[in-house]
Amino acid sequence: MACEQGANAARKGDGMAEMYGAIARAVACIMDADYAGQPESAPCSDAQSWLAALAEAEAAGALDDDLFVQRIRQYLAGFQDPGLALEASAKADFHPMTCGFSVRRHGGALYVTEVREDGRLAPGDAVVLLDGRTPDEHLASLPGNPVNGDDPERQLWDEEVARCAHLLVRRADGTEEDLPVERFPRPGLAASLRPPTVEVREGAGPHGNERAVVIAAHHFADASVLQAMQHRFDEIQRADRVIVDVRDAEEGMIGNAFGLMALFFDREVNLKDLMGQQIVYTRYTERNARLRARQLARLLKMSDEAGKAWVQAEIDHVAACAGQGFVKEAEFEEDMLFPPAPAGQKTLLLTDVRTSGPAERLAAIARRAAAQGCGKVHSVGRATRGGLDYANLVVAPLDERFSLVYPIAKTEDAHEGCGLRGRGLAPDVHAPFTPEECMRDLVLKRALVEP
Repeated sequence: MACEQGANAARKGDGMAEMYGAIARAVACIMDADYAGQPESAPCSDAQSWLAALAEAEAAGALDDDLFVQRIRQYLAGFQDPGLALEASAKADFHPMTCGFSVRRHGGALYVTEVREDGRLAPGDAVVLLDGRTPDEHLASLPGNPVNGDDPERQLWDEEVARCAHLLVRRADGTEEDLPVERFPRPGLAASLRPPTVEVREGAGPHGNERAVVIAAHHFADASVLQAMQHRFDEIQRADRVIVDVRDAEEGMIGNAFGLMALFFDREVNLKDLMGQQIVYTRYTERNARLRARQLARLLKMSDEAGKAWVQAEIDHVAACAGQGFVKEAEFEEDMLFPPAPAGQKTLLLTDVRTSGPAERLAAIARRAAAQGCGKVHSVGRATRGGLDYANLVVAPLDERFSLVYPIAKTEDAHEGCGLRGRGLAPDVHAPFTPEECMRDLVLKRALVEP
């Protein structure tokens, strides 16, 4: 009830400051009362500190839609759950921006790994101070940790860099330069999606006598990965090793990633049999049941006659569970057959902390297959994002401008306190990040020669 009152106050508030405060309190309340990640994520939540930071910004006359969204997203980032999001509608005066480059932490500096819009920087440059603070000092100045935890190799700093005003940059020749942060409009999802590539590499293998095919999948938002594989089908079939690179794949649906699984097994495999029954715990609070029922009602309208019976049964189940808190349920993967990969072919999977969503599920399926004795994937790189603990996203409207997206279900492992949040799926071969990687792809180089 308190969450409902907060959201209603946000819609009826007399002033902008009151509305921001009410929305922020509603978000914090939902995260406590409805989010599937409780109680295990409670140590990550310091809502009062973020509310105090918002009040301080309001007192300074600096609080607007842009700053409000930034602060709430910083708060949500502390939960280390990529499924959490504050969405802003067209009615919000919010302009998503980027600093025009990407960084990765090593030691006490943030190294530029990729340059997009901001041509003042180059790969290998090191950001040593953010608004006069070291990275650790910058984090200490914030109410919480919005960079994906304390492990430097897993930290995600791009959003924080974009929020700064000045950076002290150390060049490759040792000179230092103070640069004001420039901000560029963040492209929409469709514009930001990079097409997949399929590349043949000769001279691979520990003895340099193998032919490798490198499939770089940057997303699974459409069928482009499968289409690219179909165009190079013969080369993939004849390769001695296939390297599947999903290090920066975050978006999409698992169905668009299934084509890669034809490379994962040494015999015919049924996905449903491989993964078996999976236990999940769905948090059926009154709010969650209502939001889930709305989703299903929309699905019911779009379903054919064969599907309507299943959807209606789900609607009835949700209604029966409303208000019961966490309910234990069973789920199964799709009943799909996958053929074996070409005999003698080696498959390597490149992963990193940005590997999430369907790409992380691929890594989990590969690991399960290896444990069952039918897998042939060898993973190289760094641990995945750790976003598989929570699922079944719902959207809670907060007012006409903002909505909170959050999951209402979690895996049995997460329920028992041994989920993947904050650690991800570790690779078989760990290739730690070093500044040299800004200039050369050392992870791919390792995979090309891995025995």
